[in-house]
Amino acid sequence: MALPEGFNSWKHLRETVEKIHNRRVRLFYKNQPEDDISTPKRSLKVACLITSKDTIILVILRMWLFEITAGHAQSIQAPIYGIPVQEFQRDSKFRPQIRLYFKESYDFAKHGDGTEQVRGEITFRIMNKTQETISRNDAIEYAREIKNEFATPTLVWKKGKYKCTYIDLENGFDLRILAISKAEGVSIVKSVLKILDKTYNDDFFQFIENTKTYPSTPGTHLVYGKQVKKSRQRPTADVKFTHAQLIIPGQIKPVNLVSVAGRVRNAIENV
Repeated sequence: MALPEGFNSWKHLRETVEKIHNRRVRLFYKNQPEDDISTPKRSLKVACLITSKDTIILVILRMWLFEITAGHAQSIQAPIYGIPVQEFQRDSKFRPQIRLYFKESYDFAKHGDGTEQVRGEITFRIMNKTQETISRNDAIEYAREIKNEFATPTLVWKKGKYKCTYIDLENGFDLRILAISKAEGVSIVKSVLKILDKTYNDDFFQFIENTKTYPSTPGTHLVYGKQVKKSRQRPTADVKFTHAQLIIPGQIKPVNLVSVAGRVRNAIENV
């Protein structure tokens, strides 16, 4: 369908930004009334809402106030439990590792109420390399292979409730993949093996049948005096490849191998 006659792209952008931003503000401050600055939270709600008379500078200021200062951006970032890299590497000995990351695309209708986007991660070791022998040229080669297999076009992993394992410890693979079917699990495993140019062996693969029911909406429970959503177990979702990293023992920061749509900086390959 063609754009209507006299379409104003700036006006359309301005109205779209206002509509989506204000909807998020009202959801974030759903317990606060409109047009009331009698308390700090109520005052913040008023300050964050974009009005039709705002200049572009005011629009940006209100968005920054909401996302950064008031903490909305932090509220949608799930906490990650971990230990400092130096402590882990001091107490552990391991081969270089490649990590592949996946994430479900954001859909306001599905995630606007706070439902978390499904994520996925696949890791494996590079057994023929050590922290001393691995080189920049190796990283470039891994990045090219990952880009070809996972990013052009972007690979979609159909996560589900069935567990598929592929255990070949000699070659560094201890894969445990949740998929919607055996065929999907085999397909993902084969894509991973191509990165190191390894041949698929059906003897290493196991598909674990599962008749247990995992509800898509598990309900809520009481946490710290509030009703919050229970965690979804084995949710079914299409998760897309977002980026890949190389973890090298003795090096604090990972080597960013591949990045889709600017997911990480300074990647060897960008798509």
